[in-house]
Amino acid sequence: MSINTERASRLMAEAGVDAVVAATLENNFYFGGFWIDGQEMFPLDTESYTVVPATAPDAGIVVCSIGSADLALGGHPTLGGIVTFGTFFRDVLPGYELDSDEEWVKEVTDRHQTGRDAVSALAEAIQQAGAAGGTVAVDERGPNRNLFPALEAALPGTKFVPASGLLRAIRAVKMPDEIDKVIAALRVTEQGLRDAWAAFKVGVTELEIQRTFFRSVVAAGAQPGFCLIRFGKGLALGQVPPGQRQLRYGDFAFFDCGVNLHGYKSDIGRLVYFGEPDPSIEPLMAASKAGQQAAIDAMKPGAVAKDIFNLAVQTVIDAGIPSYKRQHVGHGIGVEYYDLPVLTPSSETVLEADMVFEVETPYYRLGVGGAFIEDTVVIGPDGARIVTELPREPIILPA
Repeated sequence: MSINTERASRLMAEAGVDAVVAATLENNFYFGGFWIDGQEMFPLDTESYTVVPATAPDAGIVVCSIGSADLALGGHPTLGGIVTFGTFFRDVLPGYELDSDEEWVKEVTDRHQTGRDAVSALAEAIQQAGAAGGTVAVDERGPNRNLFPALEAALPGTKFVPASGLLRAIRAVKMPDEIDKVIAALRVTEQGLRDAWAAFKVGVTELEIQRTFFRSVVAAGAQPGFCLIRFGKGLALGQVPPGQRQLRYGDFAFFDCGVNLHGYKSDIGRLVYFGEPDPSIEPLMAASKAGQQAAIDAMKPGAVAKDIFNLAVQTVIDAGIPSYKRQHVGHGIGVEYYDLPVLTPSSETVLEADMVFEVETPYYRLGVGGAFIEDTVVIGPDGARIVTELPREPIILPA
């Protein structure tokens, strides 16, 4: 996985910070290069950090519990070091030959100060990065809500400012291998949907179809992220978990699904027909897709997010849904399901090449259902490229 070092250094310099401190699972993964299981399992409690110098964003200093130190073996080879905290024990007895990984963990363990706290370790890493006494941007979305005053007490004379917006802005433009990873996650998701559709039959339940999707993506090596499935008018309650509703001939089915593959996410949406398309749904789908397509056609470097939003919404209205309203028409994707930018009516963000988006113009109508289509696009020098391979025309499944 690559770090966009040029962009990181430039944005950190523009923000006037000497270093940033990553504190969330996703930001630590991006700058550290390895997945911290403890932060995934206990996100409200597990502290772990990466201190990222502005002059060398790929040489971050990892701050983690001694029990998680071995995970750093899979991190970026350019990492600048590791500082540990907490309590954990690994035994070494005479007469056993250690391989290089074991020797590295032994060295880290030998210099570990048992019982030290996370803030003390983080302060040491900030000093090692040469940022003490300067300005350090700290990811305020981490689990320690007392982190700012604790760091101010540990490093008087250092200015601490929030970092989550800066970190997400750095990640907004993807490196080529990141784009490949998003597409790889998308391909797994698409196959999961094909497998789910192959299981359609009269009487099958939403929950059974969801399980088919989950089995497919797990078999492909991914972690299920989410899989929203609703039959018929249940689309308007699309956030309600799939249940025991049975599929009937003539139903349509809504899917909004995503996975986590090696730290990168996918997100795709489709509405499929089981048998002949519902004539009441077809014009809604046509209007929704028209708005989505208008947004995609306008997405190129230099375009402004709010202009894309306004165009998409107005197109849906003009195409046949005069009551259409929406809070956003798309969002970035990468190590988070919702990366920046988000295409909202107030966003002044200017689109750049190598941003990756999920573009969507869903419509929810109680008592009827609605319409849904969502696709992954990559911004190139001249415009947006749709990388989804599933059909964007009406998908009609045989009964």
